[in-house]
Amino acid sequence: MTKADKYLVSDIHNILENGYKDIDPRPKYEDGTPAHTISVNHVVRKYDLAETPGLAPCAFLTIWNVRGEFLDMSMVQRSGDMLTASGAGGINEIQYAALLMMIAHVTGYKPGVFTHFVANEQIYDRHIENAHEMLKRAESAESETQAPQLVLKAAPGCAFEDITLEDFEMVDYTPQKPQLKFELGI
Repeated sequence: MTKADKYLVSDIHNILENGYKDIDPRPKYEDGTPAHTISVNHVVRKYDLAETPGLAPCAFLTIWNVRGEFLDMSMVQRSGDMLTASGAGGINEIQYAALLMMIAHVTGYKPGVFTHFVANEQIYDRHIENAHEMLKRAESAESETQAPQLVLKAAPGCAFEDITLEDFEMVDYTPQKPQLKFELGI
């Protein structure tokens, strides 16, 4: 398992075993049913990008630090839907890792440590079955899998605004099949 896989398994267990159910939630499913969540507060994951290549990040704050030849970034997220976006290795982390890589590239640094802080991370009540399925998949996976790597192939000296989606490549990524479907509360 990759570091993100281990975080994901641990975080799912933590929410399912220690989470609290919200009362009178604002979001509703399409059929009008309240979209309850089971949540824990203050979830933190830390990645060293040279160590777990390509892992990257509803965020409202990033904090940047230079450490020698490395550019480090912390990202603070107010709330996150763990299984659909903010969980370990999820789209929020990938997007912000890509941002770190882009800023490091155009400023002449190497991407360094990315730290993700989620103030409130939750699993929706209608996602619990999928959470259990994800745990089964993780537990049945090989003990050591090849970590996917996000690679930035932008030209040296390019401007930030010149970097496009085509400048990124995801290497050694094999999506899980079948893909799980997640109904979202809006």
